[in-house]
Amino acid sequence: MEGIEAILPRVLRRLGATGQVRQVRIEAAFAKVCGDYIRPHVRVYGVERSVLVLACAHPAIAHQIQIEAATILDSINAEVGGRPLTRLRFVPEAGSPSVLSRGRRE
Repeated sequence: MEGIEAILPRVLRRLGATGQVRQVRIEAAFAKVCGDYIRPHVRVYGVERSVLVLACAHPAIAHQIQIEAATILDSINAEVGGRPLTRLRFVPEAGSPSVLSRGRRE
C-alpha cells in the first residue's frame, strides 16, 4: 500500500496545483531564511520559473537582500528541492513610501 507521500504529488499534478504548492513552500522557506527583522519589509510576490520575485518596501533592504542572494537562494533550494531558483528580481511593494514623498507634507 502506498503512503500519502507517494500519492499526493500525483494528485496535485493532476489538479494542476504543483506550482501553487511550490510557491507556498518557497514562501515558508524564505520567511525562515530572512528572519524577523526583514520579514515585515519584504514578501514573496511570485515565482517565475527559476526566478524568485520579491516585493520590497525599501530599496535599501532590496539591496541588502541582493548582496546575500546566493546564500538565500541556496538555503531555499536546499529546503524546497525541485527546479532550483537561480535569481532574484524585485518589484516595489504597493503603498510603500517613495524617497521623494517621505519628507514632504502637503
